[in-house]
Amino acid sequence: MTEQVSLKEARAVVLAAQGLTTKPGRATRAAGPISTVERLNLLQLDSVNVFERAHYMPVFSRIGAFDKSILDAATRPMTETGRQAELIEYWAHEAAWIKTDDLPLHRFRMDGYRFGTDDRRHSSRTWATVQTEHGNLLDWIRKELRTRGPLTIAEIEHDQNKRKGTWWGWSDVKTCLERMFLVGEVVSAGRDKFSRRYALADQVLNAETYSRMVDPNPDYNEMLRTLIGRAAKTDGVATIKDLADFVRLKVDRVAPRVQELVDLNVLTPVSVEGFKDTGFLHKDWQSNLANGEFAKANHITLLSPFDPLTRNRDRAIRLFDFDYKIEIYVPEPKRIYGYYTLPLLHNGELVGRIDLKSDRKAGVLLVQSAWHEINLTPSRIDSVASGLANHLVVVSAWQGLSGIQIADKGNLASALKSANQSRADA
Repeated sequence: MTEQVSLKEARAVVLAAQGLTTKPGRATRAAGPISTVERLNLLQLDSVNVFERAHYMPVFSRIGAFDKSILDAATRPMTETGRQAELIEYWAHEAAWIKTDDLPLHRFRMDGYRFGTDDRRHSSRTWATVQTEHGNLLDWIRKELRTRGPLTIAEIEHDQNKRKGTWWGWSDVKTCLERMFLVGEVVSAGRDKFSRRYALADQVLNAETYSRMVDPNPDYNEMLRTLIGRAAKTDGVATIKDLADFVRLKVDRVAPRVQELVDLNVLTPVSVEGFKDTGFLHKDWQSNLANGEFAKANHITLLSPFDPLTRNRDRAIRLFDFDYKIEIYVPEPKRIYGYYTLPLLHNGELVGRIDLKSDRKAGVLLVQSAWHEINLTPSRIDSVASGLANHLVVVSAWQGLSGIQIADKGNLASALKSANQSRADA
């Protein structure tokens, strides 16, 4: 008989799995940001910097204020440091930082891009087509990288390195580099002012990692099992669709590997309250669930738009009855909450969202709108406002800002302004 899991229990598992149950203690802070990458498997990259780049925020949400340069330094390539970087970029979900040691696990994806793929993003042009259209340019790029080492697109001089059109109108050089990146022929060597540096794989990977990257007999199914198993551990409890979203593959590619993980006793099928589909509980959380061994939720924090707790919209609705959509790409007149609204986690529930901007010139954190979910009681609204006011002090200090300005927009704004004033007067 399939085990029954209540929605309350599922939330507890997910929050524990993601390190979001309790405020970070000394041990959590001491473990540092790399430990968060290991817990979450990846940090999704994003260029928007109106408040803070999204890839730093999941770490802040779990360990509090930290030195961002630690993560930046972890991506510095071997050509600069003499040793393999701890983190490297690849399309592990979307563009994301992952552990460099784990890059060979994505060989199945690289070879999929090379020979034909079911990936949801990059199936329109095969590697063979690029080779046919740009064979000479590919050879020239290989020689350029071999001679000059890791380079950004701006550092590559070629008459075909000219943008075509606007926005995503890539030059032929950029097109080739990105296809070479997908198939693993070039890899990331960090970023310079958020522009990706490209390098040949053997320039930035140590001998052991490189040998796994070029293994002549890769076991694609084992790679997928490993990544899906890790995704399941990060999610705590998840449906096949959830796991497919995590690894960005079609359900029919993920489902057989999930069944294999069930057969290996890594995952256990469960019936989760409110889930139409079967959930799968990772073995590392089975004893906690069986014994009810979960700390009382006492954490308040802002989340990234791409935090694993909320980036899957359907999953956030099922688990937390929280419908979140970033409105950056929504025309301003149609925005409801604001340009860069961040989900707010309070004592184990997603209770609101807040639109933030770091005014670095003025040294002020701008709260452009603040919203609570409509089902909150007045006492809970006051509790959320008080906790958020204190949290924003930590947020602004982490950003190197000295002041907080709260606009009147949003149904939480008034209570937040009052709580912030009370805090300042105390």
